[in-house]
Amino acid sequence: MVGTLIRKPLGKLMKWDLWPFDQQWRAPVGDFPPAWASAWGDDKYGLWADLEINDATQRMRWIEPSGAEGFWMGSPQAERDAIEDKDIRDWANKTEHEPACVVVRDGFWLADTPCTLKLWRAVTGKGSEGIFFGLKSYERPVEEVSWTSVMVDFLGRVAQMKDLAVDGRLCLPTEAEWEYAARAGTRTAYWWGDTWDHQLANADVAGERGWRDLTGTLPVKHFPPNPWGLYDMHGNVWEWCADKWQESSNINQTYNHLDDRVLRGGSWLHPPVRARAACRSKGWGHVYGASRCRGFRFALRSSIGQDVQ
Repeated sequence: MVGTLIRKPLGKLMKWDLWPFDQQWRAPVGDFPPAWASAWGDDKYGLWADLEINDATQRMRWIEPSGAEGFWMGSPQAERDAIEDKDIRDWANKTEHEPACVVVRDGFWLADTPCTLKLWRAVTGKGSEGIFFGLKSYERPVEEVSWTSVMVDFLGRVAQMKDLAVDGRLCLPTEAEWEYAARAGTRTAYWWGDTWDHQLANADVAGERGWRDLTGTLPVKHFPPNPWGLYDMHGNVWEWCADKWQESSNINQTYNHLDDRVLRGGSWLHPPVRARAACRSKGWGHVYGASRCRGFRFALRSSIGQDVQ
């Protein structure tokens, strides 16, 4: 890929400027940069493009397709057996599965951080969500936002901003996309390895935090990113995904509760084992549920109507 920073008004780059012919399947559909980008470039993590909304800017990272070899989604039994808490271990054995090869057919753009309170307010104009921790820093993840509020108040409003040209591209990542991005080519419990490191993510290591904890979330980019340039894929806030909940992510089954949606990534309130790349949680009953430990990060398809997974 190109090694120099690219900014407007340089012209549009074609696939052959970025990858050799036999690797062009890795490139964004429609070439690079995307129409919505205010700035773009290439660094050690890969391609990036900035989405600018009012006074807030969200960096998006290009997550390349997996290729035919796919990626290994799920957790080995040994990882689940190592969970000391019986209730969490039982939940993991019920809802997780042995690693299975999953192909992510199309690449997509993914926000490099959870949505911050600053970006949320720039889009929605609302001030109540995220107020508990947001008062400390607008660069903390927005929380206390439900799945419905994310879809309507945030994604819906951004899609209506005609100058951004994102209509039909904006979405939450699927569960498979989320885990693919979180793993960033790794197969361990966390992107850095199998042992929790409190210097790399925010979770309740000591088991002493509660709803009235005054620290809670930390500002995004407080910790280093994973190998694909994504911050806070483990801990800080649970992240809503697009999928309806089913007990095991590798089986087809009748879905019994239409209002449940998948949450991934763990949070400041929960122990590190719940922040593993394979750990799965749900909205517990409805798409209107919001809490201090739930946030989101959004994705952008590289072409309208693109069906990823």
